[in-house]
Amino acid sequence: MRVSDRTRQRVAAMAATTGQQMQTILDEAVAAYERELFWRGFEAGCKRLADDADAWSDLEAERAGESPTLRDGLE
Repeated sequence: MRVSDRTRQRVAAMAATTGQQMQTILDEAVAAYERELFWRGFEAGCKRLADDADAWSDLEAERAGESPTLRDGLE
């Protein structure tokens, strides 16, 4: 994998500051970006669902059907 000189310098600076290996910093950065992309997709899906009245009604009906099981009769 190739990265720009600027990116390599930035990662090297972070490695020097934190004492972590450059590979670890890159691994963590990719994992963080992956999480960000997941949540962006999740939020976009929720918005699409909320914008679709029929789908939202189906979801609300499903939630209503599940709600008695969530507390198992506990007050």
